[in-house]
Amino acid sequence: MLNSKRLHYIDVLNCIAIFFVLVLHSSQLAFSGNTNYSNYITALVLQSLCIPAVYIFFMNSGATLLDYRKKYSTKTFLIKRFKRVVIPFFVWSIIYYLYDIKHRAYPGPSLHPNPSITDFINSFASNNINNLFWFFYTIIALYLVAPIFSVLVDEHKKTLLAIVIANFIFIDCFTYISKLTGLKINNDYLTQPLLTSDFLGFFIIGYLIKENFFNRKGENWLIVIGMVTLMLSIINDLTLKKVHMLNNIGNFLYSIALYLLVKRIVEFLYKYKSYQFKLFGILSGVSLGIYIIHPIFYEAIYKYVFHVTPDNWPEFVQLMNNPYEIFLVPIVSYIVLSIVIVLLKKNKFVRMIIP
Repeated sequence: MLNSKRLHYIDVLNCIAIFFVLVLHSSQLAFSGNTNYSNYITALVLQSLCIPAVYIFFMNSGATLLDYRKKYSTKTFLIKRFKRVVIPFFVWSIIYYLYDIKHRAYPGPSLHPNPSITDFINSFASNNINNLFWFFYTIIALYLVAPIFSVLVDEHKKTLLAIVIANFIFIDCFTYISKLTGLKINNDYLTQPLLTSDFLGFFIIGYLIKENFFNRKGENWLIVIGMVTLMLSIINDLTLKKVHMLNNIGNFLYSIALYLLVKRIVEFLYKYKSYQFKLFGILSGVSLGIYIIHPIFYEAIYKYVFHVTPDNWPEFVQLMNNPYEIFLVPIVSYIVLSIVIVLLKKNKFVRMIIP
């Protein structure tokens, strides 16, 4: 029997999130700008469907970490986060920097034809080693502000909700109004980390959802509204984004709706089939490893299976229109990398750099 205190929906959401990441990175045709490709609209729709990927990770982090004070001190919390995230982040930044000297994976790593210690420091400071590592910069920032917001978890949940609402207004609503009307709304000063940074809202809402802060009716409305925003985004994709009012709807509400929906389904199924969630628990533990390694694996597939690399960009764009690349590459990558990482993590040193 699994530990009844384990949040099984977190495991399932981690698995969904990393698979979504893989799909997002295999459907990059959506950013080619060439609407004539046969699978261009397919790529657009996949982007809309899978965009909650990393936001799910942020919500899961908030759900599991924002009330850390109930388990250990702030010092212990920061030490644990340093070991789990900062050390692997730095080690893999070095690995990718050296890898980037002669290789070009896509998407993610940046070329460094003239390597030096100074260039590494500058690149590390500006996320110019592997741009997919923006996730690490963001999650580290959230860890650093978590001690401030964690004091609100017991008696000030409504204050936390107010922060989430402010996040939604200042980010999603302001951006939508600005793009729709052409009105220049400078919200740079409204998106500071301690107020309404882009991802703080996800971090906090994940905790509130775990605590069942919203009643059933409130959750139902969030799910319905979120799914409506998804449908509008897909309609916009199908029309090649020609419906001006549907542009820049944002993905905040859809991400929350998907999160709530999966949580409900998992909690319902667990009552009857708890043993089936063991596999999700194992796969959940390889999510970060897949996130880190998959650009290299993708490059290997492109080079040795499809015999194309990003160095030959016209041919590479043709490859991105290939349905096997769009659909099969993420599935194969998820299966192979999951098995490899599970085996590798049997080694203590590997667990230090692939948490």
